[in-house]
Amino acid sequence: MRRRTLARLAPCLGVLALLASACGSSGPSDQDVLISLTDTVIVPAYEDGARHMAQLDQQVEAFCADPGGDALNAAQQSWRAARASWISTEAMWFGPVMDRRSVSLIDWSPTEVERIDGRLAEGTPVGPGDVRETMASNQRGFGAIEYLLFQGDVVDSAGAIPGYCQYLGALTRVGREETEAILSQWVNETDGEPPYRDYFTGRSSIAVLSSAAVADVVRTQFFLIRDIVDMRLASALGLRESGQDLSAIPGNAADNGLDDLRHELLGMQAIYEGAGSDGLGISDLVLPLSEETDQKMRAQFADALQAVNAVEGTLRLAIEQRPQQVSDLLDSLFELRQTIATEVISLLGVSVGFTDTDGDSLR
Repeated sequence: MRRRTLARLAPCLGVLALLASACGSSGPSDQDVLISLTDTVIVPAYEDGARHMAQLDQQVEAFCADPGGDALNAAQQSWRAARASWISTEAMWFGPVMDRRSVSLIDWSPTEVERIDGRLAEGTPVGPGDVRETMASNQRGFGAIEYLLFQGDVVDSAGAIPGYCQYLGALTRVGREETEAILSQWVNETDGEPPYRDYFTGRSSIAVLSSAAVADVVRTQFFLIRDIVDMRLASALGLRESGQDLSAIPGNAADNGLDDLRHELLGMQAIYEGAGSDGLGISDLVLPLSEETDQKMRAQFADALQAVNAVEGTLRLAIEQRPQQVSDLLDSLFELRQTIATEVISLLGVSVGFTDTDGDSLR
């Protein structure tokens, strides 16, 4: 049984100091936090993502109808906005987005540009059904859209490539449909099942245990920061035995890696701190157990975002030309990762597996 569950159930008799301390806490319950996070952070984030994907779909349609400079720029800017909205939800990748395996449709990495070139060369018409059912994950989603909208020689020849607009339009339509479906499952009854929002927060007769839902949220934060630190930046900077590997930074022609990182952190920060002055977050569960850890987490989020903003130019270029800036960023992210792994997870009694807090040797 989890420590926090015990702390809520045990009478405050001073049998164990830890339980006595928790019993005296006047902080919000797990369910209070889940309801606030869902209503003020998670659902609005998926609403924003669906709206921006719809706008990208519309801008691509306008570009294909009149492929001039202004239309291309508008489509590219719409891609960046949709990308930012989607990446901000990465700290919320539990529930429908995982059940539907939406990442394989929307955001698989790396993108196989050679296979995309081959498909374009074939000139075979591509529709949304082909994208969903027959196309490999590395030929669809944000990465494929990025290549088709930003790769100079491809964009310059777009009007002469048979099937280019069919392919691009099918990709954005599938992205729009999938983000709308994720949102719908959060807020609407689906196939006789309650909205995931109600299942997740305990507001329906069929619901997940609040303790399990909180654990899912916390684990998602840990796996995300571990991926950023251990797999991406450490690999890109050459801190692993295989040496420097810039391909560890997702993306290609748009070189959006730094903005991706910024919005991943903003999504994590929103989950931890909640929305606005009245919103609840994981912070409200940590604070009654350790004010020191809560203050540390808030400071480390601020430091990490400041370090992101201090990196000049694109992330790949900075790694090559200004590696100290990226190393400083990695240090900030590593501190955040360690606090989550060694303090937050322990305080909340969340299990993530024996090897999930490994990686200390990287710094």
